[in-house]
Amino acid sequence: MIDLTKITDPYDRKARIYPALLCLLPVVVAVSISYPEIYKTLAGFATLIVAFGGLQLLANLARSRGKRLENDIYKKWGGIPSVCIFRHCDTTVPKPAKQRYHGILSEQSGIDAPSENLEKKEPAVADETYRSWSDFLRARTRDTKKYSLLFKKNINFGFRRNLLGIKWYCVLSGMIGILIIFFPEIFTTGLNQIDISIITLILVYISIFLFVVSSDWVKIVADEYAKRLIESVDS
Repeated sequence: MIDLTKITDPYDRKARIYPALLCLLPVVVAVSISYPEIYKTLAGFATLIVAFGGLQLLANLARSRGKRLENDIYKKWGGIPSVCIFRHCDTTVPKPAKQRYHGILSEQSGIDAPSENLEKKEPAVADETYRSWSDFLRARTRDTKKYSLLFKKNINFGFRRNLLGIKWYCVLSGMIGILIIFFPEIFTTGLNQIDISIITLILVYISIFLFVVSSDWVKIVADEYAKRLIESVDS
């Protein structure tokens, strides 16, 4: 078996590799149930595949699909959450606290805070300042031990974003898994209780991707990350 704990970078492991492996899960389970001898043979190649960068390839595929979605979902949300949270019109942070954050960031970054009036008249100009502040805070919070909670929120965002990016591949994987179990058995002895149970679980898996994995599901953790990022001003 593959020991994922040997992949020392927790972001790579949890935000990139886990989504890719989740996508393969239905097919792997189906093969193990319907073709155990083939599964044993393929399992023997797992270590070799990992040694030659197979997991890294999966991680990059999942990340690239997730990154490709970002511009579209940011437009749907009205902007990047870690930028939107600085806006005067955003209500995530109470107004007095936001004014204080603006003052501190203006002083620390050397970039003056936009006024409410400027934000209304030239929102794109104001957002450039907020984006600069966001970059400034991210650069200052790279210590994952000191800012462990922020790091966890970033991992959660990466995991959900990448899973959304490969959503339809996961649905397809589930359908293939069902076919792998269904067809060999239906023309021989018929489906047994184990087959029916696994097919039911795969149907639940597909339902989760169809009805749960969405841009709104990703936004929940994106907003949490943005809130933790702006709170890092006080640390």
